[in-house]
Amino acid sequence: MPARERHAQAHEAWAREQSLLLDEERRSAGHRRSRTLRVFALRIGVLAGFLVLWSAASGRLIDSLFVSDPISVARSFIQISLDGTLWWHLRITLLEMTLGYILGVAVGVGLAIVVSLIWRGEQIVRPLMLGVFAIPKVALAPLVIVWFGIYLLPKVILAASLVLFIVYFSTLAGFAAVNRDLVASVRVMGASRAALFLKLILPSAAPYIFSAMRITLPGALIGAIIGEFVSSNRGVGFLIAYASSRYDTAQVFAAILSLLMFSLILNAIVSRLEKYVARWRSEEPQWGPA
Repeated sequence: MPARERHAQAHEAWAREQSLLLDEERRSAGHRRSRTLRVFALRIGVLAGFLVLWSAASGRLIDSLFVSDPISVARSFIQISLDGTLWWHLRITLLEMTLGYILGVAVGVGLAIVVSLIWRGEQIVRPLMLGVFAIPKVALAPLVIVWFGIYLLPKVILAASLVLFIVYFSTLAGFAAVNRDLVASVRVMGASRAALFLKLILPSAAPYIFSAMRITLPGALIGAIIGEFVSSNRGVGFLIAYASSRYDTAQVFAAILSLLMFSLILNAIVSRLEKYVARWRSEEPQWGPA
């Protein structure tokens, strides 16, 4: 067979293979879009069902004084948004939460790195970390207020305390889950200790760290709110306490709704960051229904 014909056949076979791969990629992308739309539709359905049940139960099965109703909550949310009340309190709470969250993640990851570099460090520090972690942060809140005053710092510390320990333990779990055979292979290839940590151990532990970061987002918010409940004259926690004292349940739910919305936004940001940093991971589910 002439060389030109063999080259033409090889080119045709390559073109067919590329076409099949492109078709498969299109089908996979279509499947992912379809699955995303189904999940979104189910979320909307669950939310709509919850609102319908809430509206039906309010004033009939449960006293509306205690649970309000979706329409009243929406009206209150719009009212405190337009008159600036919500934003004045929300910006304080979000500042406390964000600073506490960043501090908790940084200290948790940093402490895990330091402990992992010390011989038997994790075993030595574990009882102390578990003991401090077991202390109810609500019980610590008055003491933290006494130590650091009633302004921004104690709320940041309380928010960080509900983030630090989970991030710390999750980071250590990620370090422990690294494939030891792979570590030995990289060492045999002559990698330094710093290169081994930065190129293999830390990227391998990234899914554990980001999972902890997602889980602790509400924790940082809870810490800030606890501090505001104990002692504050501003913030969403103060707004909720003040509205509760006046039995304004609609405003209480409206304030909670603002916190929920911000938590979802932060969770989406962290998820995007995780996809970028750990983009080598498959997005397909490892188990369960497709």
